[in-house]
Amino acid sequence: MTRRRPLLAALVACAAGLAPAAAHGADRGPYVALGDSYTAAPLVLNQVGQPAGCGRSDHNYPSIVRRALGVAAFRDVSCSSATTEDMTAPQSVTFGTNPPQFGALSADAGLVTIGIGGNDVGLVGAATTCLQLGALAPTGTACRSNFARPGGGDLLAEQIAARAPRIAATLRGIHARSPQARVLIVAYPAVAPRNGKGCYPLVPLSDDDITYLDEMLRRTNAMIAEQAAANDAEYVDTYEESIGHDVCTLPGTRWFEGLIPTAPAYPLHPNALGEASMARSVLRVLGQPRPAPVLGPLRRSRRAIGAGRALRLSYTLSRAGSVRFGLQRSRGRGRYTALRRLTTVDAQAGENVVTLSARQLGRRAGLYRVTAAAGGGVAQTAEFRIRRAR
Repeated sequence: MTRRRPLLAALVACAAGLAPAAAHGADRGPYVALGDSYTAAPLVLNQVGQPAGCGRSDHNYPSIVRRALGVAAFRDVSCSSATTEDMTAPQSVTFGTNPPQFGALSADAGLVTIGIGGNDVGLVGAATTCLQLGALAPTGTACRSNFARPGGGDLLAEQIAARAPRIAATLRGIHARSPQARVLIVAYPAVAPRNGKGCYPLVPLSDDDITYLDEMLRRTNAMIAEQAAANDAEYVDTYEESIGHDVCTLPGTRWFEGLIPTAPAYPLHPNALGEASMARSVLRVLGQPRPAPVLGPLRRSRRAIGAGRALRLSYTLSRAGSVRFGLQRSRGRGRYTALRRLTTVDAQAGENVVTLSARQLGRRAGLYRVTAAAGGGVAQTAEFRIRRAR
């Protein structure tokens, strides 16, 4: 999110051990890493790349993933403090400007990972506010009360929900520029204790403040997961593995640093151990087959057609792939005949149109249902009627 020890060889070996020899859909074309400071890893050794203000480490999770996969072409343009706006606009940082991160995308990219959203929803600003309040109120609900609406509801929760369209637009922007890439969106790990037990004054937050911030982080992750599912991206859960390695644990067990770091890392951010954990989570997802493209609803040209007429259907597909079409005739009372395969078409990403001919549909009058499926994804259906011949 916002800006501000070397990794043991054994950790790299462990991460590499989790990666398949050729991860599904990740061994073709360049690997592009986008994201904010949880991706860049500010102050984690060794800091590399320009501008220096992005705080990019060669032991951040994208770099570990790259080495584990043996990817030759790799572009890491992640930058601390980045928001979704910085995907398409230059970002001013200390000692320079980071170009729009989408500039690193290309049509031949095979893998894109992105970690974004925390700065958009205001998690870091909320944590800063809560730390200021907590310094004066080590007990109580100062943090939760600060964001509570007088009439009910929560300002931060509302902001998280309101930022969902930004995540969706960002994922669509990646697909538009890298249509063949496997796209993974990386969630935020468990920085705060999951059990709600704080470590005041190491982190000046009450137990309820800790619980509240963890609730908001999990709410953010849930929003990201929902947008991933709706926009042909794979969600990488980094939260579960990191439970028990929060800012209140002892050095060596701790994967995220407190306000006074004991290992090279920015406060309240992953250290080298945390970045290695995030890399393992990414590699686990890449070890699974790529999900089928998302097929949109079928839209028919008309509800009824005359016998001997063709039927035109339109639909969207999240990325290029094959779509199978089948036909069933209604037998009444919600029952249909067995599915009869009509055709398989190679569809492009975006809007598509298919015309089912009169020969494929037949001339028998009645109510029919067309079914379309892409890979093993969710099928879509549309009903239409063939009128009796006059």
